[in-house]
Amino acid sequence: MTAFEEFGIIPELSEAISSLNWTLPTAVQSEAIPAILGGADALIAAETGSGKTGAFCLPIAQIVWERRKSPESLTSSDSSESQHAHLLNREDRDASLQIDKSGLNCDARVGKEWHGARGKAGIHGGGAYYYEVTITRDGLCRVGWATMAGSLKIGTDFESFGYGGTGKKSYGKKFDDYGKSFTTNDVLGCFLDLDNLKIWWSKNGEQFPMAYSIDRKFKSPATCLFPAVLCQNSGLAVNFGSAPFKYPPTDGGRTVGVAATPAGNLKWWSAEEKQSVDSTTPLCIILEPTRELVQQTFQNIQTFAGVLNEPKIRCVTLAAGENMNQILRTLETGCDIIVGTPSRIVDLIQTGKLATKSLQFIVIDEVDQFLADKNGGARQIDTLFRALPLVAQDGTRRQVIACSATLHNYEVARFADRHMTFPQWIDLKGTDCVSSDVHHVVCHVDASEDKQWIRAKYAPIHLEDDHVHDGDQIRAGTNDRDTISLGTKILKGIYVVKAIQALHMDKAIIFCRTKQQCDHMEHFLRQNNFTAACLHGDRSAEERQSSLEGFKKGEMRFLVCTDVVARGLDVQGVPFVINVTLPDDKSMYVHRIGRVGRAERMGLSISLVSTNEEKVWYHKCRTRGVGCQNTKDIGKGGCTIWFDEKKMLGEIEEHLGATISTVDSDFAVPIDEFDGKVIYGEKRSGGANFATHVLSLASSASQLADLETKMQLEYLRNNRHVFMAFNAL
Repeated sequence: MTAFEEFGIIPELSEAISSLNWTLPTAVQSEAIPAILGGADALIAAETGSGKTGAFCLPIAQIVWERRKSPESLTSSDSSESQHAHLLNREDRDASLQIDKSGLNCDARVGKEWHGARGKAGIHGGGAYYYEVTITRDGLCRVGWATMAGSLKIGTDFESFGYGGTGKKSYGKKFDDYGKSFTTNDVLGCFLDLDNLKIWWSKNGEQFPMAYSIDRKFKSPATCLFPAVLCQNSGLAVNFGSAPFKYPPTDGGRTVGVAATPAGNLKWWSAEEKQSVDSTTPLCIILEPTRELVQQTFQNIQTFAGVLNEPKIRCVTLAAGENMNQILRTLETGCDIIVGTPSRIVDLIQTGKLATKSLQFIVIDEVDQFLADKNGGARQIDTLFRALPLVAQDGTRRQVIACSATLHNYEVARFADRHMTFPQWIDLKGTDCVSSDVHHVVCHVDASEDKQWIRAKYAPIHLEDDHVHDGDQIRAGTNDRDTISLGTKILKGIYVVKAIQALHMDKAIIFCRTKQQCDHMEHFLRQNNFTAACLHGDRSAEERQSSLEGFKKGEMRFLVCTDVVARGLDVQGVPFVINVTLPDDKSMYVHRIGRVGRAERMGLSISLVSTNEEKVWYHKCRTRGVGCQNTKDIGKGGCTIWFDEKKMLGEIEEHLGATISTVDSDFAVPIDEFDGKVIYGEKRSGGANFATHVLSLASSASQLADLETKMQLEYLRNNRHVFMAFNAL
């Protein structure tokens, strides 16, 4: 039995674990795997490179496979209820929609949430059919028809049709004016004509025009239409025709009640049929903030899913830049696990192209990054959770797993309160700290003292600045604020090259503050005959993937990027990081330098910190910087600020509770340690040098011994009266 099997991991996954050279679980895996296998919601915080991705991918692959392999049988909750009665189906409803014993009355009392149900039988073939709904409690409701694969929130996809209390019809999440509004005691008639392929409704006997001309596919048993109702803080009574209608159809008997449908035109709901439909819908959605992280997590989950057979686990990626037609074909044939970005997933759910009624897992990686983006990620997360069921259609409770840089964050705690059920907090990180395998130093950049930038500015090869000073008067040789700011930008390019050469860097990640600076740094490195690739949001998906792969394979020595790479991306064997500019957020510093010092290999991070304030872009304009040339200060309606790196460095040191060592511009970083010589990018060599240890500390040990002797003698002198009294006894 392997160490992972002791946590409940099945033997079938041993091959995948061995291929990753995992011998023992990491600390976070030891905590998270049993919690997830046990069905708990989990909040996970751990240092980068700690095995966090495997901590949720491994148990999820197992649970999804076991569920597909041995699906739970779905049985009626009331065995005495006839399976061939035209009733609302308790087994095919949202959990908060209450259906009474008659099976014809329903009620939902949860404000601002929709809850629906389908009838027990669908209609196919031909003929015209009708059923009535009476509003018993005022609120919002919708009535109509839906296929078994359609959403219970009828009218929000392309498998259902609805007519709502505000007088609007709905299909494919498109709501159009139709008929009249209705309220308590109004009676709605729902018509379906399969001969002429149309749907329409009535109110209190007044029939409205045709609402929808429907596709011929709805005549098929596989995609037949079931009566369906939807409530929000309202109640309904349904009559399928077993009792007399209040407003029967007036077409001479051609249209019959649903209860009078010929047996050959009926398809009864069954547990087996429902499971067949559900097998095409995903059981797990994993959210990542970037396309690169989507691919990385997808490869991880595929490693585990690839060794599981009968059935095979079907995994799909949903991110920008992928072929949408291919994605839609894959979703139609069925998938089990989806890894994607929120924007693409939310779009597919809202348009009805991605069903979530069987969803058991939702995993949000880097949740604090999503929640910090109030206008983007946070809003998408809220939209997504509003669309997801609390309980899967087979009754399985939704399990939420969230990974965060820190759990001591107000937004993360608020998210847990709103969307998670008694989550298990797995915090192996605590407050931000730097791994012992990472050395980090600061090199101060003072353009007022180091004037070599002036000569470089007029040389053919120099780092292009970000053009925030294009409208300023630059006076070389002075300490004018704008002049020194421009000099700092050029001088940092000089220092980057000096650091590469002084430390013989064969591979490094170089962080810049903006996408524009990344582009300029990439060009500058190539001018200096270094192979470099760029990674940021404005590059195409193919270009970003190519840059990342080229860097991983060693085809590119340097990867220049924004903070998109600072979180989560697993790039092994990176010995150096250069921060050309400190990040705006102090916690991001730890994520940046955490790209080195992984897998017990030593790493060095160098931060270039300006001793003077630097004018930088800070776009608040509508285009978010695209084509913007407004170099005025943000306080004057512009898009620039003066960035104080010395102040930010102080905040970082206070955040870490430590002072960061400094080096000169020759970058002679001391690399001799007590326990052996350090080679960045490799594991520590050798152990403790005890001979040297004894010699170097002999003098200190002798002094400590003398101090201890003096302390003991002083104590005896001060307490002589106590000992004399004791001896007298």
